[in-house]
Amino acid sequence: MRRVAVVTTCNSDGYDRYGRRMIESCDRHFPQDIALWIYAENFTPDLPSGRVHPVDLLEACPDLVAFKTRHHENARALGRERRGIRPWVRIKWNRAGSRLPKVKLKWIDWGVGYRWDAVRFSHKCFAIFDAAKRSGADVLCWLDADVLVFQDIPRSFVEGLVPADCLLGFLKRPGCSECGLVAYNLRHPAIDEFLAAFRVLYTKDAFLREREYHDSWLFDVVRRRFEKRGYKTHDIAGGLGVKAGHVFINSSLGRYMDHMKGGRWAAGSSSLDDLIVSRPEAYWELLSGRP
Repeated sequence: MRRVAVVTTCNSDGYDRYGRRMIESCDRHFPQDIALWIYAENFTPDLPSGRVHPVDLLEACPDLVAFKTRHHENARALGRERRGIRPWVRIKWNRAGSRLPKVKLKWIDWGVGYRWDAVRFSHKCFAIFDAAKRSGADVLCWLDADVLVFQDIPRSFVEGLVPADCLLGFLKRPGCSECGLVAYNLRHPAIDEFLAAFRVLYTKDAFLREREYHDSWLFDVVRRRFEKRGYKTHDIAGGLGVKAGHVFINSSLGRYMDHMKGGRWAAGSSSLDDLIVSRPEAYWELLSGRP
């Protein structure tokens, strides 16, 4: 049996809005031998139990502080530098996996928005880098702070997120991976090299050479390098990301969790319109209004 830890991070505002509920739901539904780590930015979280370990994010990650200091006025690294207008095609599959997807074409300000906000997403990555050393785990599961766990999760399911012969477990999509949950196999012989290569994108500002700067894009940049070298990874979604925009809840993770990304936390849940698969769990049945 491998030792497993779950890690997340947020600031005080995020904790009040959704982070506290996430931590409480993890404490309630994850197996009791799994440690929970929260990297708090400039606040002290109130914790539901002794297995939740708080870490001061900025104190633990001086390279993060240095990164933010270097780029606090860098419009390009903050997603505020407009570098032209380009077309963007989005394909959305109808519920139940219809063969007639909706295709939307829009124009976006290239360089403006979350896709190029390296500073915003750097907190997450540095928390992962530190937790990989601090937690003492065999498997480290990153989980976004706007996730809600609504049902007890079997330990076998958690360990299955990254098989022992795989470097990573993640949710694969054609454009870029969904990194609301990523499972890192900390006992894999290449994991230290992987995390070091990921870290260099921030510490050496190498992210500026990439097409986009958010964590999912940069994760994929490094992941593809290692896959080309023959290292195995595990797609938790089993290919479903080709069709599902919100691949997290349509994958097997949706049996136990809801990821309220993109502001969905304000509504209290993801939308049923996000689903392209049938979800018989009580949580989703309640959202549908069915008894």
